[in-house]
Amino acid sequence: MELRKINKIDAKAQWEYTTALPEDENGLTNPYNGVSYDDYIEKVLPTLISYEHPVNMPDWFVPETYYYLWDDGRLVGEFRIRHHLTEALKIGAGHIGYSIRRYERGKGYATAGLKLTLQEARKIIPEAEIYLRVNKDNIASQKVMQKNGGKVVGEDDGHFFVRIPKYFDCGMEKDNYWFRYRTGAIIVRDNKMLFVKSKFGGYYYMIGGGVHLGEDSKSCVERETYEETGVKCTARRIAIICENFFCGVGGAIDGKDCHVLEHYYLMDAPKEASFETSTDDEEKLEWVDLDELVNNDIRPAFLKTKLKEVIEGGSLIHVINDERNV
Repeated sequence: MELRKINKIDAKAQWEYTTALPEDENGLTNPYNGVSYDDYIEKVLPTLISYEHPVNMPDWFVPETYYYLWDDGRLVGEFRIRHHLTEALKIGAGHIGYSIRRYERGKGYATAGLKLTLQEARKIIPEAEIYLRVNKDNIASQKVMQKNGGKVVGEDDGHFFVRIPKYFDCGMEKDNYWFRYRTGAIIVRDNKMLFVKSKFGGYYYMIGGGVHLGEDSKSCVERETYEETGVKCTARRIAIICENFFCGVGGAIDGKDCHVLEHYYLMDAPKEASFETSTDDEEKLEWVDLDELVNNDIRPAFLKTKLKEVIEGGSLIHVINDERNV
């Protein structure tokens, strides 16, 4: 099974599919129902291809890419990605629309096709979530979205509005337990280290964040550092592996039994780089003198005594840090 972008080579199969689609089915409109093959080749196909990189279009027009789902040499479905959202699309059709051949429905093609389309959408869209809309009476499509991580966030008279995270962090929740795989950045300048100051309690913790599914830890720490500080740093080497157990304070983890696997990297930053003073979550970024670490509330607490060791060239260390009963 594969997802192919609209193209001239598959023109006949695309034409057969497109012209057989109803003019409007479950909210997916199709103005090309019944057009001739010649008209499709001469007018429709070039138009649909041009939507990916539109020229001389109205300001409200959003670039859109057409994809087709193929299985064993058969075109079984169509998927459309709108590259970004207008206010109208946010409360309307969202990023993705799709259809499956009537006689191929109920075979898992919609679920598989949406999964492949989401992979492409994550490369394109700037929004943090992928927006979809589904008719309230379209139970099958609701299940397709749910299987791909969709959550209903609102509704109107005839539709549910669904959101799918752009990325999934490596983590899970069970009862009161909260697990996450996270990276942290050790950024040092003039004998000071850059920390995030938590808005819940005022303690310091390491810049970084959750590793996405399919992402390696080095890529994660470099991405997270840039997102939080505005500076593109390079991960030099992993310095600390921490198995961290603690009771969550504030926000989504408040009161939860937290278990976090953390990889802390020594980072190299451009010498003249200017770091932001707050993160993308509006928490303060502050430089703490390495000689004053022991006098500050830094979490996990073992960092107060271990950071200088690894910064000054010490070897990789593994720490099991358990603060649940502290």
